Amino acid sequence: MAELLTFGVLWVVFSVLGELGVSAWGHDFYFYTASTQALDGVNASVFLFRFLTPIFVFVVLMLLYIPIRARRRSNESVLRGKGARFNATYVTIWVTLSLAVNLLFFVHPTTSAAEQLFQEMSPQATQNALVVDVVARQWEWYFSYPQYGIKNALNANGNNVLYLPVNRPVKFVLRSYDPNHPYALGEDVIHSFWIPAFGEKMDVIPGETRIMVATPTKIASTETNPEMRVQCAEVCGPGHPYMYATVHVVSNSAFQQWVSQQLKAGN
Repeated sequence: MAELLTFGVLWVVFSVLGELGVSAWGHDFYFYTASTQALDGVNASVFLFRFLTPIFVFVVLMLLYIPIRARRRSNESVLRGKGARFNATYVTIWVTLSLAVNLLFFVHPTTSAAEQLFQEMSPQATQNALVVDVVARQWEWYFSYPQYGIKNALNANGNNVLYLPVNRPVKFVLRSYDPNHPYALGEDVIHSFWIPAFGEKMDVIPGETRIMVATPTKIASTETNPEMRVQCAEVCGPGHPYMYATVHVVSNSAFQQWVSQQLKAGN
């Protein structure tokens, strides 16, 4: 009983310290978050770490505590015969709790998070969304805004650039050399559209049109934070590391001004 009490006290102490650590640093798992979808991912991660911390501490503490406390001393003789016992109660509790934890994680945050993403992509949620057509090719990104007549968004240096208004849902229409797209140039390889600060990414596959929805929550740019960039996350050839584009999340008025500049430039 004394051993169980000691183990229980150590378990509680280290579990509390672990929970304090998750509370202090858990919201930095994504380094930088700038969309509602990224915040959803952070909340799911924090939930998992908080729930799993006591389990992790229990397993590690058991692996360390039992060998130390049950080791044979130099003045003790070697026991012969049955040196191990099967504890059916312990095994039953461990298997039952393991099944319960796995079922819980299947329901939340896995299924609940998927349902939340589906709701954010529903027609009701994206009714006033900004539509951005994204075309990937080796090794560039092309962005067009069909709602505003911008066929290819470029910055002052002639490089592809992505401008987004803050707090407005964005519906990314992802294609890879789609023959129905005016800027399709032929077949290409698989790419992956990823903005690290948005906390989500999606493969861009030739012959398919895919949709990704994100709602920016912070005014920022690639210049202020490198997490705010478009980066290919699928190895696509020797130019893969350089397949990125700058991102600017601006106010609604600044976005309208940028649209006017793009139209004036004839993009």
